Amino acid sequence: MDWQSRMTRAVDYLERNLYGKADLERAAREANCSAFHFYRMFEMVAGIGVAEYLRRRRLSEAALALSGGSGDRVIDLALRFGYDSPDAFSRAFRREFGFLPSDARKDGTRLHSYPPLSFSVVLKGDKAMEYRIEKGPLLALAGINLRATSKDGSNFRDVPAFWDAIMADGRFKALAAKANPKGLGVCAVCRDFDMQGGTFTYSISIDDPGSLSGLPEGSERFSVPASTWGKFTSRGPLRPNFQDTIKRIYSEWLPASEWEHSGSAEIEFYPAVAGPLDSPDYWCEYWVPLKMA
Repeated sequence: MDWQSRMTRAVDYLERNLYGKADLERAAREANCSAFHFYRMFEMVAGIGVAEYLRRRRLSEAALALSGGSGDRVIDLALRFGYDSPDAFSRAFRREFGFLPSDARKDGTRLHSYPPLSFSVVLKGDKAMEYRIEKGPLLALAGINLRATSKDGSNFRDVPAFWDAIMADGRFKALAAKANPKGLGVCAVCRDFDMQGGTFTYSISIDDPGSLSGLPEGSERFSVPASTWGKFTSRGPLRPNFQDTIKRIYSEWLPASEWEHSGSAEIEFYPAVAGPLDSPDYWCEYWVPLKMA
């Protein structure tokens, strides 16, 4: 079964279980892949985490029921859509629409709706993806962290802003002074994914120098397990080419491959010899940990 059909089966399962509790691991089984791979692919291709998708769909259906004059009580809708109490449902409804569920019954109230997702994979073939598969050992690293969220694509704004901040305030200079030029240099690691919550830790890092002395305040040491890496090359000015490469890995390469995400950390590798970030000759790599599907 192809990737598109597998994801469609998973979405169909979620749609059948908008009422009550949907089992996200069961949805992953419908997609015939690990739960982590399902969450990560869903998030990167759809631009929204699977838990957030369920939340929006349920609130959309609740709003339709209220505006359609169904006569359902708020407590009934809360229980139907998996909320523990009417108050929890009302708070979620207000965050989404800006008013209480009872207001949705009023004439002229402006609502919005999120329709069911439909997945399609378009393998364009007009631009080659340059990559290699390599095994690598456990990596011992140290760096400074940002707890980022992928909700509404916030990570694609917050991560560049994090880089801009550390370049401006001297933290990058302090890291670079301790970096091993024959190792990873100054890299970035996406780790500690909370796929249901849509958050992860983004660490701007270097090879562990053995001591945190001289590193920016708040630096911590961590490790990345030995992995089989898919190493994808981005060529041209860093922005926006690098982000485009990451999106293409998930929307084009992985769906067509026999690999899936192993659930470990991802690495952004910025070689010191690559030159200025805005150069048309600049290159860097995105490393995705893989296992056979």
